[in-house]
Amino acid sequence: MKVIAVNHQFNPDWIAKLTDDYLIYDRSDSPDLIRNLDADKVIKTKNVGQVDYDKLGYLIDNYDTLPEVFLWIKSNLFKSISKPEFDMVKHNQTFTPLLTQFHQTYTDEQGWVCYYEDGWYWERNNDWYVHQFQQGYFRSFKDFAKAFDLPSPPYIPFAPGGNYILTKEKVHKYPKSYYEKMRNLLPYCREPVEAQMCERSYGLMWEDRRA
Repeated sequence: MKVIAVNHQFNPDWIAKLTDDYLIYDRSDSPDLIRNLDADKVIKTKNVGQVDYDKLGYLIDNYDTLPEVFLWIKSNLFKSISKPEFDMVKHNQTFTPLLTQFHQTYTDEQGWVCYYEDGWYWERNNDWYVHQFQQGYFRSFKDFAKAFDLPSPPYIPFAPGGNYILTKEKVHKYPKSYYEKMRNLLPYCREPVEAQMCERSYGLMWEDRRA
């Protein structure tokens, strides 16, 4: 399975050991981190728009020639899913969120803040993260979702870290211009709040999951 990964300040050698069919978008400061990779399979990029800028860029630039199934990830994948959990699903040929099922979940006086169900992490849709990042275009997920014709349910299902086994069929649910519109929100700074909203939108886009 082809691996598409965005790398920042991490040694991604594990990817080359997994497969020789990979493409790495590297935004690290030091070239030493990628010295063991095939230079023809590495694209140097600016550190803007969080990883979503490059991940969406791959979908845009390769829209007509996408693999049938591919890993669409950050290179530090095992920060988001354990190796044993990944090994259980890595050969899946369908759209699959890659996330651990063992992060802490909790409640407050309003009920569940976050929980796991059907292989997804569900987070209360209350924009708790908005003021932690630079704001360029949107101040709420509800407004972001409206701009992309997506639902804004009480709880959002997603894979923290934005790692997925993705399929061409899922990507082609939307025209290339859809992904261009989304990516165009991102390059105004390193960590735009819109990247957080992109990360929370993929399950709604491709699986139409909603609480």
